[in-house]
Amino acid sequence: MTTLPTDIAADLRRLVESEDLGSSFFAAAADHAAVPRHRAGWQALHELEIRTQAGVGAFLERVHPAIPSTNAVADTVGRIGGSGLHVLPYGLQLRAVRETTTRYLPAFHRLAHYYADTAEAAFFDYVVRHELAIIEFTSHALADAPAGLDAVLRLLDHPVPRT
Repeated sequence: MTTLPTDIAADLRRLVESEDLGSSFFAAAADHAAVPRHRAGWQALHELEIRTQAGVGAFLERVHPAIPSTNAVADTVGRIGGSGLHVLPYGLQLRAVRETTTRYLPAFHRLAHYYADTAEAAFFDYVVRHELAIIEFTSHALADAPAGLDAVLRLLDHPVPRT
């Protein structure tokens, strides 16, 4: 195990938070969605989060086992937030997801930069692309564009990079 700079350790904890929050949030949102097209979008995002969450857990176990690979508080908050999402208009749901997702990007960019010249580079590039795919989905869905899930589906077509 290597000693991490404090900001990188904090960013790794934010990554765990993001995946636990997103996974439970999108699962609950899918369970409560009344419109099949909306449900399909939330389900695809849930699958993306589950895969990324597994990759994060494997990375932490292998490289930084002192950092917890789960965040029960984020999981609970995600489940509650996703369960109540259906009461909002769909456009507001998407804006809330985009706003929340955008807040994690700086931490993920720092991680990608920190691990850029390591065996972990492809994984952290994927982490950034995964977050951008969620943002792209919200933007396309807000515009009612037909290719809304394309970036998410491209990531789902391939395994999460491993080192």
